[in-house]
Amino acid sequence: MIEYLSERGKKWVRTLPPLVKAHFDNFYNMYDKETNPGGLINMGTAESHLVNKEVCDLLRKAADRMDLTGYNLHYNKFEGSDEFRSAIAAHWQKVIFGADSDVVLTKDNVATCAGCTVALETLATLLAEPGDVFLIPAPYYSSFVDDINERAGVIAVGVPCDETLDRDAFETAYEKVTKEGRRVRAVLFSSPNNPIGIVYKEDAVRHVIDFAMAHDLEIISDEIYAQTVFDPEAHYVSTLKLVPASYRHRVHVTSSFAKDFVLSGFRTGMCFSFNPAIIQGFGSITYYSCVSSHTQSLLTALLQSPELEGVMDLSRQRLKTAYEIITKGLADIGVPTMKAQAGIFIMADFSAYLDKQEFAEEHVLWQKIYNDLMINVSPGQLFGCDRPGWFRMCYAFEEDTVKEAVRRLATLKK
Repeated sequence: MIEYLSERGKKWVRTLPPLVKAHFDNFYNMYDKETNPGGLINMGTAESHLVNKEVCDLLRKAADRMDLTGYNLHYNKFEGSDEFRSAIAAHWQKVIFGADSDVVLTKDNVATCAGCTVALETLATLLAEPGDVFLIPAPYYSSFVDDINERAGVIAVGVPCDETLDRDAFETAYEKVTKEGRRVRAVLFSSPNNPIGIVYKEDAVRHVIDFAMAHDLEIISDEIYAQTVFDPEAHYVSTLKLVPASYRHRVHVTSSFAKDFVLSGFRTGMCFSFNPAIIQGFGSITYYSCVSSHTQSLLTALLQSPELEGVMDLSRQRLKTAYEIITKGLADIGVPTMKAQAGIFIMADFSAYLDKQEFAEEHVLWQKIYNDLMINVSPGQLFGCDRPGWFRMCYAFEEDTVKEAVRRLATLKK
């Protein structure tokens, strides 16, 4: 009965993208070695399953400590309660600036919302007009495109880059967009990178900062994987820490409890900004997408848990082990991979399995891997890859699950 809907309403009555549909169609048919050995191995959704038990134990303890009163049952500030934002600021102070930094995060620099997607959409709404452009180094997180465009109307323009984030590539893209009569408002990038999993060196991040400052642009740094760095040779540094003090109010960092804390289902994201108008704007827009008072209280208690750091260390240790298993397993069956240092995914090159080196064939191969092997992976075209055959594979599962995925992939015919 779609005829009764408005024109704008009709556009939302649509089938989910194949990658997402595969996830939810099999939500109750996931692989389990003992109970469902033929189930789907969902390597297409960026979720970690490595410390589920430990985090559940922490949440139970946090719930016992949480002061359950009428305060938890009623409305609070839409940008987040003072207690919740203070707990977030205290935790991310160590992540972004370091405990001994002269720059101090406070609750006034924090706004919360229903997930990092909402944070990015809200920033796009606050910083740009419909039709404006955000430059995004490619490969990039595929949902950036929809996060800033579906309702905010901002256009993502990919900038092919390597791990150096070469400024010349941004200058070329900026010149092209402005010659077309469009306005560039910001640079948006993920640090550490999704989908590759590299940790940008300081010089690379400074290239972005220098470019943005030269053109009077905002910077949105999605640092949702900051606490997943498992490579001892990699050193994550926040964009907020590197930017000059005079430009700090133009840098906005997004994050969430979804990845580092394995709490994707809690739908709790945040923005860090030294521009008070951004925080105030979040307080108005997130009227429609704020975090429940009870969730805020529970996560406040979680952030104050003395065992939290130990669980996050354990998560990084298990990530490193899972990464070693997946890279060796894929190498053994002749599938090259890109080196990763953080995140919960790896980019694997299946181009040898394509009948033709075309993106249409990449989709055919995705269907084959999904339908024949019951594995969901993410085609590289979604991330702005310039060559077909790359797939992002999320490997943050128990050892048995990762090995089963490799066993199934070994049966894939070229």
